[in-house]
Formats: sequence, structure tokens, C-alpha cells
Amino acid sequence: MGTKTLKMPEDALVALLKTLKEETLVDIFWKTLVESDTSPLTREEERALQKAKDEFRGGKTIRWENLK
Repeated sequence: MGTKTLKMPEDALVALLKTLKEETLVDIFWKTLVESDTSPLTREEERALQKAKDEFRGGKTIRWENLK
């Protein structure tokens, strides 16, 4: 099956994703962002990941429920 590109407003995509169950969202994000790249993280990626974890622990991230 070929790949298609769909252009749509960001708020429409967020609204669509918010209608899905968490399990489905995790599956979508895993398949699109994680499974496709099995290479080791670069130092820059490791730093970015650590920064993101620190921000999450510190409550400095935007909650999914609050996205508009």
C-alpha cells in the first residue's frame, strides 16, 4: 500500500486524536515515532530526552488534556 500525504489544520488533527482511546494513541505514536528508528541515540538526542524527562518531572510540560 502506498503512502499518502494529507494536509489539515493542526487543531483538527489534535481534536481527532483526542477522540481516540489512550491505548490507540500510544500505538499510533509508537508505530510512527519509535519502531521506525532503531539506531542508537546521538548525544544530542540523549540530552534532549533527558531535558524532556526533567521538564515532565518538574511539571513544565503541557498536559494532553489542555491542548487546544
